[in-house]
Amino acid sequence: MSLPPLPLQPIRPGATAAAVKRGPKPKVTSERWFIAALEQLALGGIDAVRVELLAETLGVTKGMFYARFDTRENFLDAMIDYWRQRTTTGLVGELTAMDSGPEDRLMRLFAISRMDRAKTGAWIEIAMRTWALTDDRARQAMEEIDRHRLVYFESVLAANGVPKEQVCARAFLIYSYVIGDTLLSGDRAAIRDTCLSLLTAS
Repeated sequence: MSLPPLPLQPIRPGATAAAVKRGPKPKVTSERWFIAALEQLALGGIDAVRVELLAETLGVTKGMFYARFDTRENFLDAMIDYWRQRTTTGLVGELTAMDSGPEDRLMRLFAISRMDRAKTGAWIEIAMRTWALTDDRARQAMEEIDRHRLVYFESVLAANGVPKEQVCARAFLIYSYVIGDTLLSGDRAAIRDTCLSLLTAS
């Protein structure tokens, strides 16, 4: 299985990540460590996120890892924070900052699953949720991420006049749809408009 390379944040139109150059002391940012780790997580699970493998992938020594991160456990905590910012905090901030009306914001919720970053990150989202099944730290992080996303979905629905007693349930249904549309294989172009109509019907 080949995982598409993750773009660096912030994502700039037309920008591509520079290739890692082998050399005696290449400079590797924290973000490159996180991206390499998330790719390994997606490809082989949490056991594949090994310091030696990450260093080899980036063309550096293990010493350079420990010069930046005290321990693997601290690194995993920081990796989770990076993933949270990339997929939730940052994304919600971008969507909130857009100068658009309530209806347009609602339509943007349904477009999230078709964003480039969602397609690229689908493998990692699955891997994070799989890891969360056996690790309390990852479970807590995913619960916080889901809660943060749902709060935003609820705010958009409330702004669109959805009755208060329906907001939470509708937000959950739309969020579940977006997650499913992102992670499940297959082409759903023919049914997306119908799904939208059903999920937003008054």
